[in-house]
Order: sequence, then structure tokens, then C-alpha cells
Amino acid sequence: MRVKKNIIFMKNKVKQIFTVTLALIFTSAIARENIAGLGPNTVMQTKIASGCAAASSQTELDVNNVRALILGGGDMWWDLNDAQYEIPKGSFKNSLFAGALWIGGIDDGGQLKVAAMTYRQGGNDFWPGPLDVNTATITALECSKFNNHFKLNRSQVDEFKARYIDAQDPSYNIPDEILEWPASGNEESVASGYLQYLAPFHDANGDGIYDPENDFDYPDYNLTGTNDNAKLFGDQTLWWVFNDKGNIHTESEAEPIGLEIHAQAFGFVAENEVNDMTFYNYKIINRGTQPLNDTYFGQWVDPDLGNYTDDYVGCDVGLGLGFCYNGDAEDDGAKGYG
Repeated sequence: MRVKKNIIFMKNKVKQIFTVTLALIFTSAIARENIAGLGPNTVMQTKIASGCAAASSQTELDVNNVRALILGGGDMWWDLNDAQYEIPKGSFKNSLFAGALWIGGIDDGGQLKVAAMTYRQGGNDFWPGPLDVNTATITALECSKFNNHFKLNRSQVDEFKARYIDAQDPSYNIPDEILEWPASGNEESVASGYLQYLAPFHDANGDGIYDPENDFDYPDYNLTGTNDNAKLFGDQTLWWVFNDKGNIHTESEAEPIGLEIHAQAFGFVAENEVNDMTFYNYKIINRGTQPLNDTYFGQWVDPDLGNYTDDYVGCDVGLGLGFCYNGDAEDDGAKGYG
């Protein structure tokens, strides 16, 4: 029987907002999880009575030597069936099977609260979209509006600044990735209680409204705006927002926390090991009525490094580092690295 590898790290206390960045670095690896019968439509899903539907968005981070599939429900690296963390890109070899965000702690009343995902066999603990800042709630309609990732290359922003702002080139057309960037709520969404600032942006005139066409606003990689000291990272960036209040926690079966999470998956093009890395940044906002104490936050990881029957895992406590490696000299099998 296979033993699952759960990697949890980083202890903290969540009261309002904190941001953490995780990096994953791989050279050679692959395999596949055997979880026949598990998926998004299995038995525990019947417990969901109403509210938001499970996130269905899937977008690839593929700027460098890695092609990683990112999902919208706090999980990633698989398509709900097969591994989708391919390295080298184009090799059809995958080194990770699945990963997901885990966070839990105790509120001031002594109640354990958890939001965590694994394979969605029990259901979901996360749903798309931001929470109302006053009530920490979200409607099914708002969830569906945010059921996607916003993918951007930094070169697009550089070109926008050079051609549209500096040169005022009449032949330049602003790409949809910049026009549709979910930077700041419009007046309607602000009035309804949704967070004004979402994805980081440069607010050229300081009016709090994202308007690239008229105000020369743009997605912010350099922390030049007023967006709550938030900025973007990488040569390619996936940005999305999700929460743990959109429905019943059918995965962990725990009480919800009231989290709104602004997530980034990003990578860099480089001539060194960074070209084989992907990075993840989470800005976590506790919109619940109580602080969360004795909180643990981390990334659950099922690496499936090649033939998963010979995988070994370890950790360096001082570095907060988890790692996986093959237990023998040859990673055998049709999908192995040899």
C-alpha cells in the first residue's frame, strides 16, 4: 500500500493579512497517482446543497522549461485525472501529481477551522472569487464571474508602457490581458462591499479605479501604485482569487475560516536553474469575525517522482524545505526518466 506524503510547513498567526511565497524546483522526475474512482463528482459532493459551484478553471504556466497546470480551487498540477507538471517542457514527463493549499487554526472560541484540498474526492473547501468585506460572504453569481485565471506576460506590460504611454503609438492595440486585468473594483462592486483592490496595478492618477485606456494604469510589477503594497512577480504570471466561504467544506468537513486568497503562480526565463522552477505567492486575508490562532499554513504535495513506488521524501527543518527523490538508480517504467 502506498503511503501518501504530506508536507506542511510554516507556523504563523493570522489576524488580517499575510503574504507568503513558495518555490518549487525540479530537475528530473515523473509518475502518476493511482486514485481510480476519485474525482470531482464522487459521493461526498451530494452534501452540497446550494451556493458556489466547484472551481473548474485550468490554465497553464508555461513560460520556461516547465509546463504546469494550475487549477482555481486551491489545487494544481493535475487535470483531476492525470499529472500535469511537465519538465522538461515537451517531454511528456511529469514530476508532480498534485498539490494544494492547506491552512488551519483555532479561533478565539476554541473552534478548529480548516480549509484544505487534496484530490477533491470528498468535495471542495475553496471556491472562486473575493468575499464581501462586510459580511465575508459571496454569491454563486460572483463565484462564477471569477472562475478563471488571469494570465499575463511581463513583456506585454513593458510594451504597453513603451508604445501606448511613452510613444503614444496609434498602431498599438492594448491586449485583452491588460484591458481585462481584475485590478480594482468599479464603483458598483465597491458599493456592494467587494474589495476595491484585487490584482496589483499601477494607479497613475490615484483615483482607485483601473483604467488603462484613459488613465494609463497597468498591472504592476514594480510596486509603484497604491494597491496595498502588492505587486506582481515573474516573466509570466497567473493571478486568481478564491475563498473558503462559497459553500460547505466537503473536503475537510471542518468549519470555514472566512479566507479571501489572492494567488499568483509565476516563473522566470533564465540561463540557470531558475528556468526549471515555478513559484507561488499567496496573499491571505482573514475576513472572518475572529482572529485565527496557532495557525499552520503550507502546501500539501504529492510529488510522484517518476515511478512512485520508489519515491522517498525528506525535509530540512531549518530551511523549511521538503524534497522528494528516487530510491534507486533507475527511474524505470514507460514514463520514467531512466
